[in-house]
Amino acid sequence: MPSSFTLQLPYLRKRGPVCRVILKPSAATIKALKAKGKKIPLISVLALLDTGSNSTAISHKVIRKLKLVPRGRVEVYTSSKVSEIRNEYDISLAFDARTYVGLVRVLEASLKGWSIDCLIGRDVLRYGVLTYDGPRRRVRLMFRV
Repeated sequence: MPSSFTLQLPYLRKRGPVCRVILKPSAATIKALKAKGKKIPLISVLALLDTGSNSTAISHKVIRKLKLVPRGRVEVYTSSKVSEIRNEYDISLAFDARTYVGLVRVLEASLKGWSIDCLIGRDVLRYGVLTYDGPRRRVRLMFRV
Protein backbone atom coordinates (compact mmCIF):
# COMPACT_ATOMS: atom_id res chain seq x y z
CA MET A 1 0.00 0.00 0.00
CA PRO A 2 1.56 3.35 -0.99
CA SER A 3 2.30 5.88 1.70
CA SER A 4 2.55 9.49 0.64
CA PHE A 5 2.27 13.08 1.69
CA THR A 6 1.81 16.34 -0.12
CA LEU A 7 3.28 19.60 1.08
CA GLN A 8 1.81 22.96 0.12
CA LEU A 9 4.83 25.28 0.30
CA PRO A 10 4.17 28.98 -0.36
CA TYR A 11 7.92 29.68 -0.48
CA LEU A 12 8.87 26.61 -2.52
CA ARG A 13 11.02 28.49 -5.04
CA LYS A 14 12.87 30.48 -2.38
CA ARG A 15 13.38 27.76 0.27
CA GLY A 16 13.08 24.56 -1.72
CA PRO A 17 11.17 21.41 -0.78
CA VAL A 18 11.44 21.51 3.00
CA CYS A 19 9.56 19.15 5.31
CA ARG A 20 9.64 17.93 8.89
CA VAL A 21 11.26 14.55 9.63
CA ILE A 22 11.55 12.52 12.81
CA LEU A 23 15.01 11.21 13.67
CA LYS A 24 16.14 8.77 16.34
CA PRO A 25 19.09 6.45 16.86
CA SER A 26 19.21 3.13 15.01
CA ALA A 27 17.37 0.10 16.45
CA ALA A 28 20.68 -1.37 17.68
CA THR A 29 21.54 1.83 19.55
CA ILE A 30 18.03 2.03 21.01
CA LYS A 31 18.35 -1.55 22.28
CA ALA A 32 21.68 -0.71 23.96
CA LEU A 33 20.24 2.46 25.53
CA LYS A 34 17.20 0.58 26.83
CA ALA A 35 19.45 -2.10 28.36
CA LYS A 36 21.20 0.67 30.29
CA GLY A 37 17.86 2.21 31.33
CA LYS A 38 18.57 5.39 29.37
CA LYS A 39 16.05 7.64 27.65
CA ILE A 40 15.69 7.21 23.87
CA PRO A 41 16.30 10.54 22.13
CA LEU A 42 13.85 11.45 19.38
CA ILE A 43 13.76 14.77 17.58
CA SER A 44 11.82 16.44 14.84
CA VAL A 45 13.82 18.64 12.46
CA LEU A 46 13.38 20.52 9.21
CA ALA A 47 14.86 18.70 6.21
CA LEU A 48 15.48 19.69 2.62
CA LEU A 49 14.64 17.09 -0.04
CA ASP A 50 17.90 17.35 -1.97
CA THR A 51 18.07 15.49 -5.29
CA GLY A 52 21.57 16.91 -5.78
CA SER A 53 22.97 15.04 -2.80
CA ASN A 54 24.06 11.39 -2.97
CA SER A 55 23.71 10.91 0.78
CA THR A 56 21.49 12.02 3.59
CA ALA A 57 23.26 14.31 6.04
CA ILE A 58 22.49 15.75 9.47
CA SER A 59 23.89 18.68 11.40
CA HIS A 60 26.37 18.54 14.27
CA LYS A 61 23.60 19.77 16.58
CA VAL A 62 21.37 16.78 15.74
CA ILE A 63 24.24 14.34 16.23
CA ARG A 64 24.81 15.70 19.74
CA LYS A 65 21.10 15.64 20.63
CA LEU A 66 20.73 12.04 19.46
CA LYS A 67 23.94 11.02 21.27
CA LEU A 68 25.17 9.23 18.14
CA VAL A 69 28.45 7.35 17.90
CA PRO A 70 30.19 7.22 14.51
CA ARG A 71 30.08 3.88 12.72
CA GLY A 72 32.99 4.91 10.53
CA ARG A 73 34.44 7.60 8.32
CA VAL A 74 33.92 8.10 4.60
CA GLU A 75 35.37 10.29 1.89
CA VAL A 76 32.86 12.62 0.25
CA TYR A 77 33.01 15.24 -2.46
CA THR A 78 31.15 18.49 -1.88
CA SER A 79 29.62 20.77 -4.48
CA SER A 80 32.99 22.52 -4.66
CA LYS A 81 34.49 19.14 -5.73
CA VAL A 82 36.75 19.14 -2.70
CA SER A 83 37.33 15.81 -0.98
CA GLU A 84 36.50 15.68 2.74
CA ILE A 85 36.46 12.93 5.36
CA ARG A 86 33.19 12.82 7.30
CA ASN A 87 31.80 10.72 10.12
CA GLU A 88 29.01 8.31 9.22
CA TYR A 89 26.14 7.36 11.57
CA ASP A 90 23.17 4.98 11.63
CA ILE A 91 19.79 6.54 12.41
CA SER A 92 16.10 5.76 11.99
CA LEU A 93 14.15 8.23 9.87
CA ALA A 94 10.44 8.83 9.41
CA PHE A 95 8.51 11.49 7.54
CA ASP A 96 5.39 10.81 9.61
CA ALA A 97 3.68 7.87 11.31
CA ARG A 98 2.85 6.22 7.96
CA THR A 99 6.08 6.94 6.07
CA TYR A 100 8.81 5.27 8.09
CA VAL A 101 11.99 4.82 6.06
CA GLY A 102 13.92 2.84 8.66
CA LEU A 103 17.68 2.52 9.00
CA VAL A 104 19.59 5.22 7.16
CA ARG A 105 23.33 5.81 7.09
CA VAL A 106 23.85 9.54 7.33
CA LEU A 107 26.85 11.79 7.09
CA GLU A 108 27.78 14.57 9.46
CA ALA A 109 27.45 17.95 7.78
CA SER A 110 28.01 21.55 8.70
CA LEU A 111 24.63 23.10 8.04
CA LYS A 112 25.44 26.26 9.96
CA GLY A 113 23.62 29.23 8.49
CA TRP A 114 20.94 27.02 6.94
CA SER A 115 17.37 26.93 8.25
CA ILE A 116 17.46 23.11 8.24
CA ASP A 117 19.20 20.35 10.20
CA CYS A 118 18.94 17.57 7.62
CA LEU A 119 19.42 17.00 3.91
CA ILE A 120 17.48 14.04 2.52
CA GLY A 121 19.61 12.68 -0.32
CA ARG A 122 19.07 10.27 -3.16
CA ASP A 123 19.96 7.35 -0.88
CA VAL A 124 16.50 7.81 0.71
CA LEU A 125 14.65 9.39 -2.22
CA ARG A 126 15.44 6.38 -4.44
CA TYR A 127 12.74 4.43 -2.58
CA GLY A 128 10.04 6.89 -3.49
CA VAL A 129 8.51 9.04 -6.19
CA LEU A 130 9.08 12.77 -5.77
CA THR A 131 6.85 15.21 -7.65
CA TYR A 132 7.86 18.88 -7.68
CA ASP A 133 4.94 21.01 -8.87
CA GLY A 134 6.41 24.51 -9.14
CA PRO A 135 3.36 26.37 -10.49
CA ARG A 136 1.16 25.03 -7.67
CA ARG A 137 4.01 25.28 -5.11
CA ARG A 138 3.49 21.68 -4.05
CA VAL A 139 5.74 18.72 -3.41
CA ARG A 140 4.50 15.15 -3.18
CA LEU A 141 6.56 12.23 -1.94
CA MET A 142 5.23 8.69 -2.22
CA PHE A 143 6.84 5.50 -0.95
CA ARG A 144 5.68 2.03 -1.90
CA VAL A 145 5.64 0.01 1.29
